[in-house]
Amino acid sequence: MPDPARGEFVNIGAVAGSDDAAEWELRLVSNLSRAKALDERGVLSKAFEFAASLEDSIAALGGGTSEEIVEVMSSAFLRRLSEDMQNVVQLSTPAPIAADGAEAALELVFDQLVLDAARKSFPFEKKHRAQGAVRKAYRSHAVPTAAIRERAAVRSGVFDGVFDFAVHNGRTVQLVQCWSFQLPNQSDLAEQVRAWSWLVHEIRRSGGELTYASGEASVPQDLDIFAVAIPPRSDVDAPAYAEAQAAFAEIGVLEVAPDDVDQVGVQAADALTATT
Repeated sequence: MPDPARGEFVNIGAVAGSDDAAEWELRLVSNLSRAKALDERGVLSKAFEFAASLEDSIAALGGGTSEEIVEVMSSAFLRRLSEDMQNVVQLSTPAPIAADGAEAALELVFDQLVLDAARKSFPFEKKHRAQGAVRKAYRSHAVPTAAIRERAAVRSGVFDGVFDFAVHNGRTVQLVQCWSFQLPNQSDLAEQVRAWSWLVHEIRRSGGELTYASGEASVPQDLDIFAVAIPPRSDVDAPAYAEAQAAFAEIGVLEVAPDDVDQVGVQAADALTATT
């Protein structure tokens, strides 16, 4: 709302998510012509600075890398912002919506409420639903928060990388990587799978180390490694998925879908009990 006194406004984006699934997404419009037409005072940059702060709050939910202290994204946080922010940037009151995930919810919101002529015609799902499902599985099976590392740095020989989740108790008992094979750049995705597979191959050969702020935990060769994969859409070619499935089979990675991720929580709880 470039001039609150004038009352004119334009929607520049939407936030959707679920506290239970720990899955949130922010999407901004790709066509700024309407926003720029109203921006006589040159304040549009302030709106995008605020959007960047929301991205930090979403990243903080998954242990993001922001050096500043930010409030973790939640429905209560958004509701408070909608009540307190009555200036250049304003938020509507959060409202419930039924959808399969945050990306699907944003599709509905953009279709009905946000005008964006340049929006992609072929939506795709990122991996956040898979990450949220893993977090929920851990909670369901009472895996201690202190035993879970998100964005876990793992090293083996000359290879290193970051897993979405690691579970440890002085010794790493489980590694989890989430994937979405709906991403449009299949070439880049295939390269990411190959790099990750080399690290897993080296772990299978000689083990490795999980490193975190307060120490290290060994990574044994024979621990369970899961790939929680959102499969490609049936109407889109996805060569990276076939390559990934072949790699998973070769290096002993267990592929599961987000809807079947409960076994990840079961295995983590059992493995921690066995090492206690």
